[in-house]
Amino acid sequence: MLLLSRFWNLISPDLRPEWEKAREREFILAANSLKTLKVTPEGGMSIDPEELRDQIIAAREQLQHLVHQPGKPSRPFQPVAENEESQKADPAAEAPVELQDCIEVVIWRRLHSGAAVRYVCLQSTSTGCFAVAAASLFSGGQESLPGWVDGNINRQVANALQLGDLQWYAAVSEAMDAWDAEL
Repeated sequence: MLLLSRFWNLISPDLRPEWEKAREREFILAANSLKTLKVTPEGGMSIDPEELRDQIIAAREQLQHLVHQPGKPSRPFQPVAENEESQKADPAAEAPVELQDCIEVVIWRRLHSGAAVRYVCLQSTSTGCFAVAAASLFSGGQESLPGWVDGNINRQVANALQLGDLQWYAAVSEAMDAWDAEL
């Protein structure tokens, strides 16, 4: 069998990169280390779910230092309630928001006319506040959006970030209503 394997490798060499071959060998070793792995003659496989669960838990514990825990902020956290109180005391006060700590949130709103508005908002991960960066109106029976829409929205969001004139609100609906009121 070894002679046949060497002959086969001679006439048809494996041209994959070394990293891919190493990854396949690691997978084979990991699969062979499973105690309850059973392979049927037809090629099907089965494994005890408890063993798989134990393997996953062990891997999680081993790599836990790489995962950011969602409830634990990376920076000092200022709760939204405190932020609302400071804005009520001084309505012109801006929330201390760092733009690199924002995520993009896309919200759709259906109008009474049947048209739809797509709001691209930013949400601060440190304060929880929302700001509308761009909005688009879609009217008629347009089922799918053209490709240029996303590019245009991305440009509008980039411009809003560069100008830095975003208005921050405690709720996304307040941010959308304020955007509509400015029009």
